[in-house]
Amino acid sequence: MKTTFLFILISIISFGQKETTLPSEIKKVTVFFQGAQIEHQKSTELKPGKQEIVFEKLTDFLDPNSVQVKAIGDMTILSVRTRKNFEDLKMSNEEIASLNTKKHKLELQDQVLRDEYDILALDKNLLLKNRDLKGNADGLKVAELKEAYAFMHLKLTEINTRQSAIYNQLEDLNKEMNRIEQEITSQRSKPVTNFTEIIVEVDVEKATKGEFFFTYITPNAAWKPYYDMRSDGIGQPVRLEAKALVSQTSGISWNNIDLVLSTNDPYENSKEPTLNPWYLTYYNYPPQKQVYQRQIPQNDYSGEKLRGEVIDASTGEPLPFAKISFPSNPNVGAVTDFDGKFEVIVPRGEKFVSANYVGYNPVQLGITAPYLKFFIHSQELVLEEVMISAESYDYEVADVMSVSKSTSNQEGLFSSNRREGRKRKADKDYSAAYNSNLAGASSGESYNYSSNAASVATQKDLRMEYAIQSKFTIPSDGIDHRVQIATYELPAKYEYHAAPKMDPSVYLAAQVSGWEKLNLLNGESNLYFDGTFIGKTYIDVNSTKDTLSFSLGKDNKIQIERKRIQEKSTNRTIGSRQKFEVTWEIKVKNNGGAAIPILIKDQFPISTNNDIKVKNGDYTDAQLDEKTGILTWNFLLNSSQSKSLLFNYSVDYLHGSVLYIE
Repeated sequence: MKTTFLFILISIISFGQKETTLPSEIKKVTVFFQGAQIEHQKSTELKPGKQEIVFEKLTDFLDPNSVQVKAIGDMTILSVRTRKNFEDLKMSNEEIASLNTKKHKLELQDQVLRDEYDILALDKNLLLKNRDLKGNADGLKVAELKEAYAFMHLKLTEINTRQSAIYNQLEDLNKEMNRIEQEITSQRSKPVTNFTEIIVEVDVEKATKGEFFFTYITPNAAWKPYYDMRSDGIGQPVRLEAKALVSQTSGISWNNIDLVLSTNDPYENSKEPTLNPWYLTYYNYPPQKQVYQRQIPQNDYSGEKLRGEVIDASTGEPLPFAKISFPSNPNVGAVTDFDGKFEVIVPRGEKFVSANYVGYNPVQLGITAPYLKFFIHSQELVLEEVMISAESYDYEVADVMSVSKSTSNQEGLFSSNRREGRKRKADKDYSAAYNSNLAGASSGESYNYSSNAASVATQKDLRMEYAIQSKFTIPSDGIDHRVQIATYELPAKYEYHAAPKMDPSVYLAAQVSGWEKLNLLNGESNLYFDGTFIGKTYIDVNSTKDTLSFSLGKDNKIQIERKRIQEKSTNRTIGSRQKFEVTWEIKVKNNGGAAIPILIKDQFPISTNNDIKVKNGDYTDAQLDEKTGILTWNFLLNSSQSKSLLFNYSVDYLHGSVLYIE
């Protein structure tokens, strides 16, 4: 008997030690263009034997295939798996029962006051019915008349004063009952926090201190590069500030972490294409290219335990004996208990679950979390209209008038539908609280973080990594948070550009060199010149040019004009041909106080039809690109200097043809 008892005791103790639940803080996050790898570290004392270590409250958006666990200590890892869990943040049943008790006491007080008000109304009506004082044939004496009216005045004053006091008390009670109703319904409608747990089964040889390192990937994070390019003026170097916009909606805030930005994308296709034989025949079609779409992992709850509850959307009360079923598997389901809660195993491949209750509209939800709340609405009842005849009542008009006059300003509190009205108000408040809680759960709290942290760039085989040098905090709000990566000073050459054919303005441009050595990424850049924001541009690192050109805006001190010289331009017909000859003049003047380098572009037309013949004329001091027909003048223009540039060309084409020529 003693041996049996000892065996049971040891079994109970060992069973209690089988599962150890541990919280684990996030130590490091590596953010990819899509997704993020999250790293945890946790130490704990372990006793000998087989046991399960559960790391709780991890993000619900976790890719199970990406989980990696490493342990240091006298132990062997037997298995690693994940499971879904939840945390319900609403009030306990005891707290809700306490609120309902307070509400019930207030309702009793409310009823007592209403009964007193009704009695006072009857007293008042009785006095008003007897307000016509009549005596014997000789009439009332003056003293008796005075005494009767004094009595009536005193009593009516007392009744009206007490009715006003009751009205104020009822109004206060009504506010307090509505507040309690709102608190109960808002607590009922609080969203459940869903999360994932990683379960590590280990076999510990002897008592040891185990240190666990584990990582996983969540797709709900991203970052993108952007730049601020600043110049303090002509002749100054350009300061390039490389930054990142980091966002995440994993449901878990990243507090005080080591942040690394990686150019890797774990969800980008990594399968190389296969080249098949190319067979030629008549009426063949070009082979279709293989298109690989990005595979973002989706949560699959097949075989998982699904929990939840069914709630009356109007009252916030749980609905027992509601039927839970799956559209594709009608034979699998469950029934809610007395608290409106249920548990059921999700069939393989099932994506939706529905709740049905007699007298209520059915609701179907997607299986997106391990705990779901069904808020269902009662079906509307159509009642036949009942006619009530006024002949059934024997009220005097004067009596009705006297009562309605004294209570007209209290209709809201004393209406026969007052309780129903308060219920409808509570329904609206409940719906508003439910919607606001859902909005809060999806959007999260709003933060605005920024940092001037520097980073260390590391070139890996297939990616670049930027390790931010200071600790960072990024909440789960989906908002872009600015992270500074590095600041570079680049040599810049400033010159003026103009294309008067397109725009009669001269633009200041910065020619930046040396950028190709900085391991930059494609991204937008804000441009600042002399402390002023002047616009946006795009940095294309795939460009083959060794110099990036950025326009810094117009300079009105430089004037430029392009016009046709009429006396040197003709358009005449010779037989069946039309010959068009034109000469253009470009005049530019520097009204500034210093000499400037300027680059001006124009063009010759290029014929794509053998019947249209273009002949290029003179283009003094310009360089011609034969492929594009673009003319470029590049020279130094002194202060107050003017310069004239001439070029001409002719076009010979078939007379009567429609051809646009400048």
